[in-house]
Amino acid sequence: MTQREIILDHAMNMFVKQGVKAVRMDDIARELSVSKRTLYELFSDKEELLYQCIQRFTQLGAERRQEQLKSIDNHLEAMIFALRDMMSHAPTASRLRRNMQRFYPAVFNRLEHDFNVKQNDTIRKWIKVCVADGYLTATADSDFVVRILVESTQGIIHSDTFDAYDTIDMLSYISYSVVIFIRGLCTAKGMEVIDSTFDKYFGNIVEKKAL
Repeated sequence: MTQREIILDHAMNMFVKQGVKAVRMDDIARELSVSKRTLYELFSDKEELLYQCIQRFTQLGAERRQEQLKSIDNHLEAMIFALRDMMSHAPTASRLRRNMQRFYPAVFNRLEHDFNVKQNDTIRKWIKVCVADGYLTATADSDFVVRILVESTQGIIHSDTFDAYDTIDMLSYISYSVVIFIRGLCTAKGMEVIDSTFDKYFGNIVEKKAL
């Protein structure tokens, strides 16, 4: 791991634990026993460091999911698994997002743009493959459906109410607001996958009869 990556990972942990406003560049340099000069040679200012921290956090999460998805044999199940995994990190993401929006709006706007583009592309690719595989009806492959799914997942990830809920409630939230919507787009073949996937990943968290 490079010095830059070590700094990003350590700074990210500090931002999560202490809040983006509270952590200063001096604090990061002291915690890592590096000079402020070294820190500023790698990152022009705190805003750039914060932006790069979130980018790396997002990238590492995506790489971890891709590794886990290697064991999943169909794209519809992979889609549900990935959405569930993203929602499990929603409380941290929501808290960081609110703090950045309040204290570092320029960083917030850069990250929002990046996230929107990537999520839109990812969901569209999933839908196209699932339609081609016969899991979703052709109706699913439309700008309207992609927009609903993107806005739904964004709404859950960025919901201010997540701080009041625990993990079980979060998983209930995604299952009702996203999984059921996807199920409505499924063919008979896709419904079988959704139902077995629901049991596999959610278990007793939400009663299946809710579907």
